[in-house]
Amino acid sequence: MEKKLIGICLVFMMTAAPSFAAVQNVKVGGGLKTTSVLRSNFNAGIARDHQNEILSQMHMNIEADLTDNVSTHIGLLQERLWGHSSSDAMASTGSIDLDAASVTLREFLVAPFSVTVGRQELVYGNALIVGGSGNAGAVTDVSDLSDKVNFDAIKAVLAYNPLTVDFFASRISNADTSLASEASMHDNVNLYGVNANYKLGNTMSTVVEAYAFYRQDDSGNTRGAVAPNVKSDTLLVPGIHISTNLVEGMNVQLEGAFQVGQLSNTDADTMQSRRGSFALQGMVNYALPLWKDMRPVFTAAYTYLSGNKPGATKGRWDPMFEDQNGGHIFDTITDSNTNSQLAVVSAEISPLKDLTAVFSWNGLWRAEKAEYVAGSVNSNKHIGCEADMDLAYAYTEDVTLGMSAGYFMTGKEYVTPNNKNASQLLTSVNVLF
Repeated sequence: MEKKLIGICLVFMMTAAPSFAAVQNVKVGGGLKTTSVLRSNFNAGIARDHQNEILSQMHMNIEADLTDNVSTHIGLLQERLWGHSSSDAMASTGSIDLDAASVTLREFLVAPFSVTVGRQELVYGNALIVGGSGNAGAVTDVSDLSDKVNFDAIKAVLAYNPLTVDFFASRISNADTSLASEASMHDNVNLYGVNANYKLGNTMSTVVEAYAFYRQDDSGNTRGAVAPNVKSDTLLVPGIHISTNLVEGMNVQLEGAFQVGQLSNTDADTMQSRRGSFALQGMVNYALPLWKDMRPVFTAAYTYLSGNKPGATKGRWDPMFEDQNGGHIFDTITDSNTNSQLAVVSAEISPLKDLTAVFSWNGLWRAEKAEYVAGSVNSNKHIGCEADMDLAYAYTEDVTLGMSAGYFMTGKEYVTPNNKNASQLLTSVNVLF
């Protein structure tokens, strides 16, 4: 009798126990990066400002392959400044953010179709329009160095080689989650997109991307009795990106896009004006067939982002969710992502086996004359120029020592209370595992 009772209990325990997915493969990895940040004259409102901080960034990634073409990805991120308390408004709380959390269903319904749901990376073209989510980093005082770029999204991929088509919908922000009012249903910022990537299969390995992104911003929309006629801020961005290798070692890329839509009438200056702006970008990377042991690479790039002519309101380019120039001085202290022209020239070389050096020059001008003094149109478009030197030394296969030195020289257009040249020195230790 006792044996039967024990057998019944075992069966009951087995049926009542929670079931778990069968895991076929688990990969755990991550990284630790510590960066010393020395900066001067980054704050336009302070005559002579200086910054001396140490930024710590921790990544932890867990990827698991389950049965039936199902995989998951969990990513944790912590960013904090050394020595700051959690009550310091300039520092991180030290909390760990869920940087990635997604599940991918491969061969969903049909073989070439896959779906990814959750927090994930979205990067298209050269990240001129969609590359970073725009969510502020945990450490506000050095947020331009943050690795927090992922999107909360649903993405479907249809892969018919050589054609791959991505469809996605992303929730960027949700200001009010309460159930108390109708307004809580109309205060979101959503992003939708489709991107078609086609490999021509020619000798130049040409790839053509055509895309269309649509952002609907209701964050300033109160609807209802207070402002029943307020309309959404909408933006439609179609464009094309082409990459080709003209000769051996030379890659040429071109990208162009334009923006149409309607600015919300909550902005008194625009009064619900129509949008009409465009962007052009071209770049060349050439691995020089000289000194092959030093692997020299020359890069030149030019970006044009349209701006408003004096008195106009609709021609200014909206940077949306670009992610191209993070860590550069000009990207932090100027509004270089709109009404601007950026020219970049750089040279990369490896003088030693494990040492890589990059020297670059960045010139920045306005696309249109700007009113940097109220009521006065500036006749000089020059914002400034920046010189940078970046060094990376592979100490081991897992450890990289880095240094980045930059100096920004203000132009005549750049008028601020300090109007001083800015500088920065970043030194880092990066460990991957």
